[in-house]
Amino acid sequence: MKSIFLKSILSAGLLLALLLAGLAAGCQRRAVSQEPEETPAARVIGVSLPTTQLVYRRAMKELVEQTYGGGDAQLEIRIYDADGSTEQQSQDILKMVDSQVDGIVLVPGSTEDCLPAVEYANEKGVPVITVDNRISDSASAHVISYVGADHYQMGRTAMELLLEILEQSFPDKEQWNVLQLSGIPDTSGTIDRGQGIADVLESSQRICLLGTFDGEFTVENARSVMEDCLRIYPEIDGVICQNDNMAEGCYQALEAAGMAGKIVVVGMDGQSTTLELIQQGGIHGTVLQHPSMILDGITLLYQYLDGQALEPNYYTPITPVTRENAAYFLENDLSW
Repeated sequence: MKSIFLKSILSAGLLLALLLAGLAAGCQRRAVSQEPEETPAARVIGVSLPTTQLVYRRAMKELVEQTYGGGDAQLEIRIYDADGSTEQQSQDILKMVDSQVDGIVLVPGSTEDCLPAVEYANEKGVPVITVDNRISDSASAHVISYVGADHYQMGRTAMELLLEILEQSFPDKEQWNVLQLSGIPDTSGTIDRGQGIADVLESSQRICLLGTFDGEFTVENARSVMEDCLRIYPEIDGVICQNDNMAEGCYQALEAAGMAGKIVVVGMDGQSTTLELIQQGGIHGTVLQHPSMILDGITLLYQYLDGQALEPNYYTPITPVTRENAAYFLENDLSW
């Protein structure tokens, strides 16, 4: 405006009109710039855990709290802990749907019990993604994807690891006497890990399976089972445990009996306390998975809500851990 004024001879009336027009335009620009911009509403995602009594589940909850506990303008996470009750978990899902969450990350406590609640979520248009455990196939209850380890492969890998260590420990024995400790009944992790173990056992001629015992994934139950088995069976060479809690329970029973390290114990999950016992020689191996899969589930669900198509399965890595590499995982904070 200034340069035009300096180079042109304008009438006073025209100059005044231009100045007034400029002022009006400036006021309009300021008025527009002062209007508040609309902020998109935050997504609300519910996370349903079957329990936090188990170390792995508690680690999942802590990871979610650490990651999202500071508040996020774009994402609100609501955590529900069913405290070991499948009935409570179903009620939690219904509550989340009725409170109008945008989606649900579900770690099922069983394959069947929460099917009606998932069906209700489907009817209300609330997508559900499962993490770590699956629900049964159903014509009326659908999930958008599964995130977690391939539990069948975990079972196979752990059993193959046990066979390898038995060969190293007792190479001259024609047959090895082995126990299996299974997890919580009717969870897909227990079913799939058990099938992986069974398929390896079937292909081995040197294993005598003394029995499969329900340890329910807990240290206390496994310790009690191991104490009983030490009294019942005169010779035990190895124990395959469907999680590390049970491997630690077996170790405690063996240590109390003065037999720690003399019976090969292999677990699954890869918690740091187990890796420390592997390093010391009390437990012989495990297969590592990481509870950060719960964060993967939240991320994938968020992407789905934003319109991204998902694959049916997202398998997270698993890694065998023995005395040879336990220190590496511990020193580099790769365990949990």
